[in-house]
Amino acid sequence: MRLALLIPSKARHGELARSLSGLQRTRTPILICDQSPQPFSHPGVTVLHRPDLSGLPAARNALLQATDAKVVVFLDDDTDVAPDLLREVERLAAAEPHIAAWGAVVETRGAWARRQHRLLHLGCLRDSRRLTSRRIDHETRELFGCCFAVRRAAALAVGGFDARMPGYALGEDRDFCWRLHQAGYRLRFASGLRAHHRAVGGQRPPLAARLRYLHWFVSRHGRGNPASVVHAAVTMTAWVVAQMLGRLKPAVRAG
Repeated sequence: MRLALLIPSKARHGELARSLSGLQRTRTPILICDQSPQPFSHPGVTVLHRPDLSGLPAARNALLQATDAKVVVFLDDDTDVAPDLLREVERLAAAEPHIAAWGAVVETRGAWARRQHRLLHLGCLRDSRRLTSRRIDHETRELFGCCFAVRRAAALAVGGFDARMPGYALGEDRDFCWRLHQAGYRLRFASGLRAHHRAVGGQRPPLAARLRYLHWFVSRHGRGNPASVVHAAVTMTAWVVAQMLGRLKPAVRAG
């Protein structure tokens, strides 16, 4: 089973190098799509320098086209994985031909932060990931975008990622997983896939971009996950609280 590790990145060469330090012990080909103005360079990896591409979905599609691997593992540039993750993906792909994608459970935040984060997402009450803070093995309709494996043929069959969304961290992974699920492909969490998302930030879009994403998401998936007035109020309240807590943290440290 041929595997490839695909990493989109932009303007975070330090985080990218940190992630690669634990990945090059494997013999799995590593492809990086770097959208930074200055190209990233690292021995032993293939780098596509594509500053002309706009956004994470376009970078992921370019990586899909640059490999002929049967199964690809998408990884964020600020994610650490267990030494056996790629071997486990290879085992799962061979043992479970009926499954198209597998994901790690990478949630490590506390209960309050986890609830607040979920409330900020459209359809939080129907988010199959909201209770995945422990290791689990069950099917799902969406995986965490920072670390998941997918059969390349299935990814191409649903048209890859939607490049109409040019931003970063705007739910393109969620849309991709939903379209896989709607097309009849099966996805599941695998407790043997261990990863840690450092989530260093720096690419979180502003509120206006997130609102545009919500409009786009409703237009694509509105029937299966309608945005109600109640949810809109909950979302806005959660966002305001998150902003207030974000302002308070530096003051607490300074004190």
